[in-house]
Amino acid sequence: MFRRKEYWSESTPKTVKIYNQHRVAKAFFLPALWMMIIIMYACGQTDKEEEWPDQRLQRWLTYYDLSLDEFEKVGRFERSYKVEHPYEPLTDNLFASLYIYSADSLLAIDLDSYHSVLEVKDDGTLFYAGREPDMEVGLIDFEKGLRKRILFCGPICMFEEATFHPDGRIVVAGFSENDAGYKPALWFVDQKNSAVTFYQAKKPFPTKKIRYISDKRLSHIEFWFDHIDFIDQPDIPL
Repeated sequence: MFRRKEYWSESTPKTVKIYNQHRVAKAFFLPALWMMIIIMYACGQTDKEEEWPDQRLQRWLTYYDLSLDEFEKVGRFERSYKVEHPYEPLTDNLFASLYIYSADSLLAIDLDSYHSVLEVKDDGTLFYAGREPDMEVGLIDFEKGLRKRILFCGPICMFEEATFHPDGRIVVAGFSENDAGYKPALWFVDQKNSAVTFYQAKKPFPTKKIRYISDKRLSHIEFWFDHIDFIDQPDIPL
């Protein structure tokens, strides 16, 4: 039982009894409530991402017979530098048709222009003539007229697909190399604080099976080479 305490008010002729039970209850209830909220929030923070309906990501996952449940969080890092420059739309920009646009078309993800070489054939179709070993993912802001780098990697990575998450993050899918070989990888890029959360699947893939770009995303473009030849890595047994 709570102990009762009486207070006297000089402004009224009657004794005003105020019981401090509710104060004691508040003292215990509010911290307990906050603790419950913190525990519930912590329980909701997992090392996995929930699936959401997205055609691009689902196409990539299906191509490699994967699901988001197979990816585990490897780490989180923040980009300490900015690489951005003015962006001006050009009528002869061969890569514009390859941009991945946000729902409102105010932003676009550029997966190809930094490292790819495109040419136009006599019949007007695009021809993939080659690529550099380093890859970059750029984000174009059409309102601000800016293009900024959101991801960059050397030959140990391959960025194959990208999309906009409903919460505003940018999701890039591809492969990343570690001691076990090339593994499917996902990069979740937060536009607000430049933080990148990196996920990897447990199972490595034989490099000759990594053909999503030429088989799916850029299947309408003729390639003069097998796209995967640029990953100089022996086949990895499954």
